[in-house]
Amino acid sequence: MLTPPTVAVIGGGQLARMMQESAIALGINLRALVEADDGSTGLVTVDKAAGSPSDLDAIRALIDGADVLTFEHEHIPAQTMEEAARVVSVQPPASALLYAQDKLAMRERLTSMGIPCPAWARVDNAAELERFGAAIGWPLIVKTPRGGYDGHGVALAHSPADVESWWGGGPLLAEALVPFTGEVAALLARTPSGQIASWPVASTVQHDGVCAEVTAPAVGIRPETATEARRIGERIAAELGVTGVLAVEMFVVGEGANEHVLVNELAMRPHNTGHWTI
Repeated sequence: MLTPPTVAVIGGGQLARMMQESAIALGINLRALVEADDGSTGLVTVDKAAGSPSDLDAIRALIDGADVLTFEHEHIPAQTMEEAARVVSVQPPASALLYAQDKLAMRERLTSMGIPCPAWARVDNAAELERFGAAIGWPLIVKTPRGGYDGHGVALAHSPADVESWWGGGPLLAEALVPFTGEVAALLARTPSGQIASWPVASTVQHDGVCAEVTAPAVGIRPETATEARRIGERIAAELGVTGVLAVEMFVVGEGANEHVLVNELAMRPHNTGHWTI
């Protein structure tokens, strides 16, 4: 009798719980790192380890005997990634996950690839933020490079004074405020050997930085725009070496033949724009 593969996942929230449902259907044993037995994933997962992503003892217990390690969120310490990679296949690898963890690294890499993005700049102090705002016009969107999600770590700034109260030092990502007409997400899965399967591009509606509505296939955009979004997602997955699920959130800008997309953010995990696929 064949032993089912064991996929270890860091995270015990709703996304890991959804992964458990799919794992059962695929005959895969999913082992989750949970912070509470009565949490979202802990309630439906027998095979689990208790602890946080920074608890190396818990990580060792999680990956013991596992075939692969993956994640339900990007907030994974570098030391955890290094420790796990010595023992088990980590997918997506740290070299790819970096671009979902660090928004500045993501912007630099995508820009070097010629991927369309909003106008942006790294700013290390108020004077640099002032210069960028003067160059492209206020207001701006200002983001912390790491740690933000669902609207956290993102602020609308009309001047440097708007970020002084929470800017704790270090670089920020400053971006132009995009006059978008809609938002879409390209969702795909990629194998380590490079095979890619894409779901239909979906249109999304955000409320207070949180995805509130998803329609797939996308509505209100040209078929050519949806094709462009899908191709951008597939190119990003291939060139960054992403494995597993990738979601690419994009702004839709322009009208008619000038309609196109700008990449907003990346997520290398199951994503709220893909709940409709299960």
